Amino acid sequence: MPARPTSPKGRPIAVGYLRRSTDRQERSIPDQKKAIEAYACEQGMRIVHFYVDDAISGTSVAKRPGFREMIEDAESGKQNFRFVIVYDVKRFGRLDNDEAGYYRHLLRRAKVEVCYTSENFSGDSTDDLIRPVKQWQARQESKDLSKVTIRGQLSRVEGGWWMGGTPPYGYDLEYVDERGQALFQLRFLPDGKKEMRDPKGALLRTLSKGESISVSKRDMARLVPSSQERVGVVKRVFQMSAEEGRGLRAIADALNREGLPSPRGPEWSRIYSGKWSLSTIRSLLLNPHYKGDLVWNRRTDARFFSIKSGRAVERPTAYGVRLEPNAQEDWIVIRNTHAPLVDRELWELALARREGRATSKAQRGRVVGGWTGSRARFLLSGLVRCGRCGAKYVGCHRVKGTPKRDGSRVKTYYYGCSAYIRHGKSQCSFGPIPQGEFEAEVIRQALEAYAPYLAAGGKERLAEETQKALGSSWEEGEAALKRAEEEVKRIDKSIANLLDSLSPINRDHVDSRLQEMDREKATILRRIEELSFLRNEKGDLDSRVAETWLFLATLETTLQDGNPDQRRRAIRRTVADVEVGATKPIHLSVEVRPHLQ
Repeated sequence: MPARPTSPKGRPIAVGYLRRSTDRQERSIPDQKKAIEAYACEQGMRIVHFYVDDAISGTSVAKRPGFREMIEDAESGKQNFRFVIVYDVKRFGRLDNDEAGYYRHLLRRAKVEVCYTSENFSGDSTDDLIRPVKQWQARQESKDLSKVTIRGQLSRVEGGWWMGGTPPYGYDLEYVDERGQALFQLRFLPDGKKEMRDPKGALLRTLSKGESISVSKRDMARLVPSSQERVGVVKRVFQMSAEEGRGLRAIADALNREGLPSPRGPEWSRIYSGKWSLSTIRSLLLNPHYKGDLVWNRRTDARFFSIKSGRAVERPTAYGVRLEPNAQEDWIVIRNTHAPLVDRELWELALARREGRATSKAQRGRVVGGWTGSRARFLLSGLVRCGRCGAKYVGCHRVKGTPKRDGSRVKTYYYGCSAYIRHGKSQCSFGPIPQGEFEAEVIRQALEAYAPYLAAGGKERLAEETQKALGSSWEEGEAALKRAEEEVKRIDKSIANLLDSLSPINRDHVDSRLQEMDREKATILRRIEELSFLRNEKGDLDSRVAETWLFLATLETTLQDGNPDQRRRAIRRTVADVEVGATKPIHLSVEVRPHLQ
């Protein structure tokens, strides 16, 4: 076995991992850190870094960025440590034995050992027998707690209390104490901030995005109507749908024309545009809360159990798709728990209108993932921009003609402006382009752009352009690489000087400075790795040119006769961007900007 990495003073290098499940465990992180530092001192180790997951459950690795970063650093060697010190098995994770063993295997393969400060492992082969038992116990504790929590949730929802999360648009949350006395109201704003108001609605203060409020476990929240403006918007949406017969796009377009703020804007998350969209209107019209009923358990995101027929049932599939919709018969509906924003008859009429639309039927039968991503049926998904408004052009279809005997109708597939499709014609026009014609035109222009590379002297031209593209960036990279290597040498020298000056008086200051310099060095080493990759790209020029030329020689065959996945990969490698211009006929105004990868 290779020698363990050591500091200049000969002490083995280690990192600490700290985790607590909730922000109510106030002293958990400091207490763990203190125990880990004491353990490292006893074992003669030097801790160079702490990875922290604060207020994050240990039942999964997916939502633990600190843990994932630790594994990645161990495998890449960037931190150059050989020990991970955790407080106990539970802090490493309340994982099952297979999952915990997998991550221990990854660390061991990187020659990193996991040490536990409070488990009293002996260090011999008996640990392999005892550790899985303790890991199972830690996991089982979480499962048992989860079942108890579900019983509490069922009791709470039966009382008509809000179960957590952002309330439906048009409602605020009112918190009450155990005696039923109103404490304050909370209003969620489109930018992610929250307004805290007194029971009469007067503003007390505004909470920044991500800021939470500490409330007692005995305090409950219930839905109360929000501002008159928001309540009015909700009522108008239902009236436009149920009484005027308007579709989703027409309703969204009307609200956007008036400049009414949507429930969530880009400050909340980058996926939101701040405009009313079809999906926002659809979710509003289908939400039973607006008729005064509290509905819970419409979908499941739990790790261990789902609720079926009012009781907890183990979820063996949680390792795959965590978030799943539940069957409607498993929804928990408590009628008349809060003030409705629309009367029940209007809500039911709006639902009947939606259910009667052909587009609604198509949506109900549509397979998620069938239109975008790797399974997209549109070759140019994600590549096309609208020359009028700058939004993406996306695949869509129109249903035309009278229904056939089997109830189906003819579908015609197009590319159209997403701003119009999602937000209405106040944002842009549809500008439909037939799918077949459009894709054929883009393929024609792409083949035409790359044809010179396949003509006489094309291979030499390809080599010149590839080398030219790499040239300036490579030279700059070489200079940056030298500067980074010099910086690492400087940091190593400073670390050695600090260790030489170490004394009982300045130990705390030196240890703190050493941790800062280790983190700085790790950042520079990552940069060196990136720059070294660029150097390798330059050195492998001949093989890169040969591979690219062979790809171009078979490009026409791939785009014309390849399977959908091969065609998508080929078009994304050769076409950087497609812009649809504002002139008519619109499908003839296409600009393809090729690029080589």
